[in-house]
Parts: sequence; C-alpha cells; structure tokens
Amino acid sequence: MTEIFWVRCPKCKGRFYCDTELRYAGVDLICPFCQTSFDVEKGLETRTAPH
Repeated sequence: MTEIFWVRCPKCKGRFYCDTELRYAGVDLICPFCQTSFDVEKGLETRTAPH
C-alpha cells in the first residue's frame, strides 16, 4: 500500500498529497494549482493531538 503525506503550498495555500518517497528524495515539490516549486519541509502539514 502506498503511503502519502499532505502538504500545503506556501504561495497559494492549495492542499495536496504526495507519495512518501518524495519526502526524502531531496527534490522540490511543484504545486498542482499554481506551479510554484518549493522545499518539502516548507509545505509539510503537522497534526496536533486532540485535546
């Protein structure tokens, strides 16, 4: 089963998912909405534990 992670474009704030292998591949992601290229770490969404 393919694992995914969610990112949010730092420019347009569009949210999309990527294959986990891309997270550690050392490549920039390209937003499918505005075509901005950005570092994976800048777009990672973090989860917070429920209260």
